[in-house]
Amino acid sequence: MKNSKIKICDTTIHPGEVANLALPLPEQYSCSPLYMPIKVIHSKIKGPCLLLFSVLKGTELNGLDIVNRITKLITPDNIRGTIIAIPVVNIYGLTHYPAMLPVGHDIADCFPGDEHGTFGERIAHILTQEILTKADYCIELQTGGLNHNILPQVYCNFDNKLARNLAKAFQAPVVTNVEIEGNSLRQITEELQIPLLVYQGGEAMRFDENAIVLGVDGVKNVMRSIDILDKSATKEINPIFSRDEAWIVAHKGGILRPEVSLGQIVQKGELLGTISDPFGAEILEPVEALQEAIVVGINTTPLIHEGLPIFKMASFLDHEKAESVIEAWDQKQPDSYIS
Repeated sequence: MKNSKIKICDTTIHPGEVANLALPLPEQYSCSPLYMPIKVIHSKIKGPCLLLFSVLKGTELNGLDIVNRITKLITPDNIRGTIIAIPVVNIYGLTHYPAMLPVGHDIADCFPGDEHGTFGERIAHILTQEILTKADYCIELQTGGLNHNILPQVYCNFDNKLARNLAKAFQAPVVTNVEIEGNSLRQITEELQIPLLVYQGGEAMRFDENAIVLGVDGVKNVMRSIDILDKSATKEINPIFSRDEAWIVAHKGGILRPEVSLGQIVQKGELLGTISDPFGAEILEPVEALQEAIVVGINTTPLIHEGLPIFKMASFLDHEKAESVIEAWDQKQPDSYIS
C-alpha cells in the first residue's frame, strides 16, 4: 500500500523522500537561536513510524552515534513506513556541558511540556506536539552517567506486552523493568499508547564501540520485528528479564579498586571491590554483594566520596539461566566484558 505524506516543522515530506529538518528551539539569553536537527526517512510503502532519539541529558555520545549510523544505513527504498531520527534532543546540554539546561536538570522530567514554561518544558512541548504524536514506536538511546559504565541492556514497562516483546526482539543480554511513575516521558508515551524502549550501554561522554554496535544491531532487530525492515535476522539469544536493579553506595571515601567485571555473577557476601585510604593507611574497606546478582554497572572513577554509587546489581529469579545467557552473549562480543 502506498504511503501518505507527513508534515513536521511546517515541512511536508512526500513518500520516497529524505528530509533534513531544523526544529526551532527556545532562544538563549543572548537571543541566539537554537535548532534541533531531525532526519526523516519516508518510504513510498506504507508502514509504521519509528522515532529514534538520544542525548536528553547532553552527554550520551553512544546514543548520538547509534542514531547517526542507523540513518546512514537506511534509505526510503529499503524500508516500509517512516523513521524519524533525532541524534541530539538537548542541543543546549551538548553545547554547554556540564550544564544540562538553563533551569532544571532533565528534559525527561518535563513532558508533555508547556509552551510558556521553562526552557526544558518548552523543548518537551515542541517534541510532544511535533514528533511524538506522529510516532507508533519509540526508542531512546542512553548511556550510563559520568564515570558509570553500564552493561548493555534495554529498559521497558513489563506491564506493556508489546513493549516487552520489542525489548526481547532487541537482543540485548538484559531486559529490565521500569515503573512509569516518576518519569514524565514514560508517562506521556503510555498515554499516547506508544511502546517505549530505552537502550542503555557504556558511560557518558565516552564512545564504546561494543555498546554502539549492539545498539545499532538492536534497533535494526526492532525494525524487523515491526516490519519496517525485512525479517532476515535469526534469533541468537533469549535475554534475561530483571525486575530489580539497585546501586550499592560507598560507606567510606577513598580509592575504589573493583574486583569484578560487568556481566559477572556474584554470590551473597562475595567481594566486589575495596576502598582504601589514598594517603597510605593500611585500612581496606571491603565492598560485598548483598545478594546473588549480576554486576550491570561499575563506577569507573578511582576516587570515591562516601555515599556515591559504585556497583549496580541486578537480581533474577533463575541465576543459573542468567549466567549462561550472559556468558553466551559475552562470547559473541568483539571485546569480552567478563574478564
